[in-house]
Amino acid sequence: MDNLQALFAEKLVMDDREPVATVQIPGLEGDYAVYAPKAALWKQLLVLVLLQTALQVIFAVVNYELIVKKRKTTLAYLVGYGFVIPLSIYMPYELIELLDVQNKCIRLALSSLATVVAFRTIEAMYGTSPEVVESSLGTYSIYYTSTLHFDWNPKTKTRRRITAAELVATISKILLHFHLVSLALSIEMHFEYQPFPSSVQLEGFTLSWDLLSVPHILNTYILAGLTYLVLCTGFELSAFGENAKGIYTKPIFSNPLFSSRSPSEFWGQKWNLMIHRILKHGVYLPARQLFSREIAIALTFVASGLLHEYSWSLVFYHHTSMRDDTGVCPECFTPYPLKLTAFFLWNGVVMLLERPVGRLFWFTKSWPTPVVSTLMLLSVLPVSHWYSGDWAMGGYFSDFSVGLWHIQKL
Repeated sequence: MDNLQALFAEKLVMDDREPVATVQIPGLEGDYAVYAPKAALWKQLLVLVLLQTALQVIFAVVNYELIVKKRKTTLAYLVGYGFVIPLSIYMPYELIELLDVQNKCIRLALSSLATVVAFRTIEAMYGTSPEVVESSLGTYSIYYTSTLHFDWNPKTKTRRRITAAELVATISKILLHFHLVSLALSIEMHFEYQPFPSSVQLEGFTLSWDLLSVPHILNTYILAGLTYLVLCTGFELSAFGENAKGIYTKPIFSNPLFSSRSPSEFWGQKWNLMIHRILKHGVYLPARQLFSREIAIALTFVASGLLHEYSWSLVFYHHTSMRDDTGVCPECFTPYPLKLTAFFLWNGVVMLLERPVGRLFWFTKSWPTPVVSTLMLLSVLPVSHWYSGDWAMGGYFSDFSVGLWHIQKL
């Protein structure tokens, strides 16, 4: 345990990197320092992934023996709702305290433990897991220990291998997104995430006409692009561990900002398909056993909101060492409660209104997809800072930047 704690001794919350070069950028005044990525961030993330995987294997065995094999029994529900899910939700807070994890990027990675265990457990109780993964304990453990989605062969019960061309394409995409997010964060941090002057507070939770102002829409559009790049980089690097072993993983994003022609296509086929598939099997399909399609969709968006509320509670958790004698952390960032739930409920309502409202805009069917996609995003952008604003103002983006190359004006 001492060795594990020593590994996390570097807190990675203060960017103390020394510049590796100083450059002058054409058209801009002054000198700019270039900083190299800090390997310690990725090392700590890798260790946490391995630690969580080991814990998930234990949960997988419990689930398979006491829930999957005894599905629809009182024991299965007691084990799932009374033991497995509560324990998985509680454990990441203990890991934060035990390892004194302070970097917000690393804290977010801890949320995958509860995400996988909780929703996979609901799947086990209601029988909504892909059929092939329950064929054996080994197969189930592979499925249970990862947020990633694989292409399973129903006959051999094995995962599809990645081709050489797919591996090269994956590596190219990772490198592209890594450099793009490094550049985007360098620019956005320079402007404090609001390159266009706006009266809207990014961390706020209000409804006003200012949310429809052009500067705010432009700021949130750029912030949405930054959020997309950050998520792409993090998830793709996580998936690369399996790809490097020769295993194919299903795409996580499918160019959502420029190729979505409707809200349902954006959320269901383009944006964060990893979480979409988890929510589909862990919320929507179980809910459809009891409720209508509309209610199941609403419950799925509520669950998505609560999942993100939980993730945010880990990211912005007030660690014991950060509190004063009264138990308060005066310098800690505290997000507004239920803001993320409100954001996903907003999008759930937009999606439910898609068909009736879409009939009024029938003439857009012939318009170019990037134009339609941009117009579709206007239904989200006024309140999208309810999601991304906390990452900007609460320090998540700056903590993530420690693992990237960075340019800063001296």
